[in-house]
Amino acid sequence: MDATEHLKQLKLSHETRTALKEFAAHQGIFLKQLYRDAIDWFLTEGSSSADWDYLCSPRSGQYTSIWLPTRTIAQVKSRASSDNIPENRVIYTSLVRYLAAHTETNI
Repeated sequence: MDATEHLKQLKLSHETRTALKEFAAHQGIFLKQLYRDAIDWFLTEGSSSADWDYLCSPRSGQYTSIWLPTRTIAQVKSRASSDNIPENRVIYTSLVRYLAAHTETNI
């Protein structure tokens, strides 16, 4: 663990967790890298379309711990603040939209 990382927790459904694990395995990367890639992608290019809404993580989901760099946390906080939504919605939406854009998975 890098000293400049922070823990975020959000709920993910079993299907979402499985899809993320399978995608990471297929790409030959760790989940940690997939989380970072998805959030970076969403913040830079994935959220440019006006044809989407932020998603809510499922109430019945299982809590998942995600370690993110300070820089990424700052970007998530900035986006959440400007869009007036919780930070977890930015993270959850990033993961789901990234999977949808890079696979045939729709969650």
